[in-house]
Amino acid sequence: MINLTSFILLTFLPGLLILYILKLDKLGFLEKLLLSVGLSIAFLMLFGLLVNEVLFALGYTKPLSTIPLLSSFSMASLILLIIAYIRNKGFTPSLSNLRLTTTEKVFLVVPAFFPLQSIVGMRIMNLTDNNVLLMVLLFAIPAYVIAISFARGKVPERVYPAAIFLVSISLLLMFSLRSNHIIGADTHIEYYLFQTTLTNSYWSILGSGSLDACLSISLLPSVYQIFLNMNSEYLFKVLYSLIVSILPLVVYILSRKYIGAFYAFLASIFFMTQAVFLWTPAEARGNIAVLFFALAIMVFFQDNISEFSRRVLFIILAVLVIVSHYSATYIFLFILLLTLIGMSILSSIISRRKGLALVSAESITEEAPPTSLPPRGSHLGKDTTVLKTNAQESSRAALRRGITVTLVVLFFAMLFFWYGQLVEAPFGSAVRLVNDVFTHLGRMLVAEARNQHLQAAFGGVALTKGIPQHIKFVVSWLTVIFIAIGVLTLIRRFKTVLFTPDSGQERLDLLSRKLEPEYYVLLMACFALLVASVVLPVISKGYAATRVYFQVMVTVSIFLVIGGITLSRYAKSHPQWVILLVLIPHFLCMTGAMYQVFGQPEAVTLNSEGHLYDVLYIHDQDSYGAKWLRDKAELKNTEIYTSNSGKNILASQAGILESDYRQLFESGGKVGGYIYLRYYNVVDGKVLTLQESREMAEYQDKFTGKSKIYSNGGSEVWR
Repeated sequence: MINLTSFILLTFLPGLLILYILKLDKLGFLEKLLLSVGLSIAFLMLFGLLVNEVLFALGYTKPLSTIPLLSSFSMASLILLIIAYIRNKGFTPSLSNLRLTTTEKVFLVVPAFFPLQSIVGMRIMNLTDNNVLLMVLLFAIPAYVIAISFARGKVPERVYPAAIFLVSISLLLMFSLRSNHIIGADTHIEYYLFQTTLTNSYWSILGSGSLDACLSISLLPSVYQIFLNMNSEYLFKVLYSLIVSILPLVVYILSRKYIGAFYAFLASIFFMTQAVFLWTPAEARGNIAVLFFALAIMVFFQDNISEFSRRVLFIILAVLVIVSHYSATYIFLFILLLTLIGMSILSSIISRRKGLALVSAESITEEAPPTSLPPRGSHLGKDTTVLKTNAQESSRAALRRGITVTLVVLFFAMLFFWYGQLVEAPFGSAVRLVNDVFTHLGRMLVAEARNQHLQAAFGGVALTKGIPQHIKFVVSWLTVIFIAIGVLTLIRRFKTVLFTPDSGQERLDLLSRKLEPEYYVLLMACFALLVASVVLPVISKGYAATRVYFQVMVTVSIFLVIGGITLSRYAKSHPQWVILLVLIPHFLCMTGAMYQVFGQPEAVTLNSEGHLYDVLYIHDQDSYGAKWLRDKAELKNTEIYTSNSGKNILASQAGILESDYRQLFESGGKVGGYIYLRYYNVVDGKVLTLQESREMAEYQDKFTGKSKIYSNGGSEVWR
């Protein structure tokens, strides 16, 4: 209970106080809740970094130990509380909006059991390999979405955010609670950095390349661990799921403004079906950065925030993207640049095309001052020129909203300071990537130049496998088609969705309100970046296209819904059924439930066999063996030979970095030093090389002259 209270205070209180200081009283409850979480995490990271640097400069060698950190955070929280009180005298917060009506309770009673079902189901899976309860959950979620669609007109709007969160946290906990140990690839090195920061009670550059600059995986979990004092592996596995679980709610808010609550609900469900989201515990730094990116976009297009508060919040959240993940930062920068360029082009188009008015007649009347009206009796041509000039000035004024050259330059300056001066590896990689893009433009359509994931998407691999692969291939392409149709619809109806007054019936069947020109351009910028990541092989190989896809889906998810609405007119069906026709199979495929129905062990959350399980799952014996090697063996100036997956275990479980090991099954010649074998090598008698799974018997020559010095029945050490 103490841990839960501490977590809630750390995750909500600082951000809530900052919101009160900025006097953002007009924000809705959900927006306040999300920003409270985002700003609290920002406070923990940025103030934690300040404490780290200031106290170390004053001579404290362990600035992140319990006493100095607790004292600093208590004092800072007290100061925030006093300032918030002074700026909000006489204000009494109300919790009446938290009370649920009977109708809301009826619609939430089923999803309320989803998190418990996920926790209990995964516990049973870990102990007995029985996935029945998890499979029931993965079919209950789409069944609930279908039921909500049937009762669409009767569902209170407040049900949607609660349902989204309950589904979100249920899906993320499945992966978080699988195994007692870290699951993933880079996440093992991330956990090592967290452990090192925690042990040293000080954050610094450790020489681990790009990951050193990501405070989201070192400083942030260290602060939480110091306050919560719980099992560090479980903290690292569960913390990011709890935080990132609110990300679909940001997608909901961004979409609700333009397509209404119900269709925003469907857009957020589609966002949750992305593989990168489902794998949040293995994509910690990236998904935390995407959360801050989404909150920054949300803040930027909130109507109930003053210009000053909007810019302050945007800069804070942009800084958090920068210090959380370098790749997400570069994507954010490209989106800002493309939006800035797009707005310049749009402004030019508006000023040249006489028949296009950026704002409605009502808006022009409101914006134009009375003195701008033509004087009575003036010449008609002169009057027309004056009106045209005033309309163009109003149009340009409507475009001057947020993303400016100054803002983009400021963002780049912060990026350059953090990655170009502090840690050079990420910035140098980005420069080389941009250079490669322009150097290899001529090969953009060469399929062989793309990575395996994109080749599969184009049909090079998927069609050679079984039925679930065929289904996933078709459904994945259908989502792409829906998104493309949504994009084309907004392009074709350019004038309507931007410039027609909200009362126009032609638009109400597509959007609940018109798009701001800047948000329209930002949507197109995100889609353009997505297309570039697929078309340009240098980007798809040098930078995972799946990460680009996931980040832009924060905004682009709306296109799937718009595409479904457009297609429903031709199918003469209700839009929700057309959308669900793709959304439900996509959910079942991405969660692994579809593969399970056909008896194929695809998802590591549902199976104790299959390729992903063999690669990712860490058994207790693996951990014991790695720790014995660390504690009992003489490792100084001694090489360690293991498999590619074994090195991850050595990093997270024993703190042995990549520089200390050698590839056992990929190297030739004599093997010296220690050999570390994991569960898959010992019990299953197989080894995963970089290309395939092979029998251990093929590598007996590697053990010539070696003796087994440790064995626990699942892991071995040879010397």
